[in-house]
Amino acid sequence: MSKLYVGNLPSDCNESALRQLFQEHSLACTTILVKRGGYAFVDCADQSTADRAIDKLNGESLLT
Repeated sequence: MSKLYVGNLPSDCNESALRQLFQEHSLACTTILVKRGGYAFVDCADQSTADRAIDKLNGESLLT
């Protein structure tokens, strides 16, 4: 299991929005914990998935 720190999230970001973003990029995650202050922790099944998430989502925006 690999844990990712996801920062700089909009204040209205929730688990559902973050999970959808990961699913849109075919990235499997088990647990998502969104914290106040614009950050979250995401558990990925393995380091390979975590690395792909970093490559695909770095700089991605959740703002619509």
